[in-house]
Amino acid sequence: MSAPLALPHINGAIESNHSGHEQTIDRILQCAVALNWKSLAADETTAMQVEYRTGPQHSLEYLKLWSSRARGFWNLVCEYWMLSSPAHQSGATFSGGTHSADLAWMLDAIMQHQGEFMAASTVFVDGLVQIGPPTAADISAAQKDMTEALDRIGSLAARA
Repeated sequence: MSAPLALPHINGAIESNHSGHEQTIDRILQCAVALNWKSLAADETTAMQVEYRTGPQHSLEYLKLWSSRARGFWNLVCEYWMLSSPAHQSGATFSGGTHSADLAWMLDAIMQHQGEFMAASTVFVDGLVQIGPPTAADISAAQKDMTEALDRIGSLAARA
């Protein structure tokens, strides 16, 4: 990947976004990972990261979730592709024996309504969000932000 974006909250608290309508795609992806950490991470997992690529209209084409137990060694956990190709299916695909129906559902909601979230940057086509093991406060903040986002997406989908 070329020049990654800022790496928010690598070893610090995940801060809640209190303005709801101005959530970035990075923040909502961070929330999805934090809320599903226990089902995705082995006990020794020290970090996870989401990498993504945006297309010409600045919408995400795909994302990949990686986990790490040791610095510099990453294992693919999940991929989400917007479009199918001979090389991959659209939607979420899990690797390495991990699976989370909740994460798959959250990613589907996020990716299908990604226009509801601010782009982290319009300058870079690649994004990278790193997440450390969430604390109870991190999970609480992530739950609040995810609930607000899903409520907003649901109300928009109901109007359509």
